[in-house]
Amino acid sequence: MIHQTGMRQAHHPIRAFTLIEIIASVLLFVMGTMAIVGVIILGLGTARRAQSDATAWATAMSVLKDPMPMGVVSDRGTGTLAPWTWSQSGNAWSASDGSSDPVWKYTAWQIGQDSDVLVADMRNPIANNPAVFPGGAPIAGCARGFLNGYYVERREQSRASDRIGALVRIVEVRVDVYWANFAPGSDGRPLASLVDRVVRQGTP
Repeated sequence: MIHQTGMRQAHHPIRAFTLIEIIASVLLFVMGTMAIVGVIILGLGTARRAQSDATAWATAMSVLKDPMPMGVVSDRGTGTLAPWTWSQSGNAWSASDGSSDPVWKYTAWQIGQDSDVLVADMRNPIANNPAVFPGGAPIAGCARGFLNGYYVERREQSRASDRIGALVRIVEVRVDVYWANFAPGSDGRPLASLVDRVVRQGTP
């Protein structure tokens, strides 16, 4: 009898989870999932910023040296046409993409000019100043348009005191790169902004 009683006392009834335990488990699962999703979103955001910084700076450096990106004529070595189709009207150049939409505008200027020329608001970070980028072609020495998925503005400044010779002068160049959906005329912060001084020599 003693042995049988001991055996009966060894068995305990099966108890289910309480409501508090279930709620605690669900909360832990939800918090863990949210933490994982948060880390993924943070990583994607960091990668996106790093990529945009790299490509924006590369775009700015390219346009800093070349106000007419993508070329004006076909590649003579391969016969492949330039990605953009350029048209000229006086000193104003306009480029269109495959859908005939204008994507880039540039107005050249004469290096031999004696007077103070080009951009008066070089250090004004607000893009698309009406005096620099009117509705038509930009004023002499300026370019704007879309490149590498960004909206880019390039402006040059050179004064009479910057002249070294009849056809040689110092030119200050500024390039601002914005997101492609940037609204011209708004006070947006550029993704990349470069200012450099270059020596430009014209042809006799």
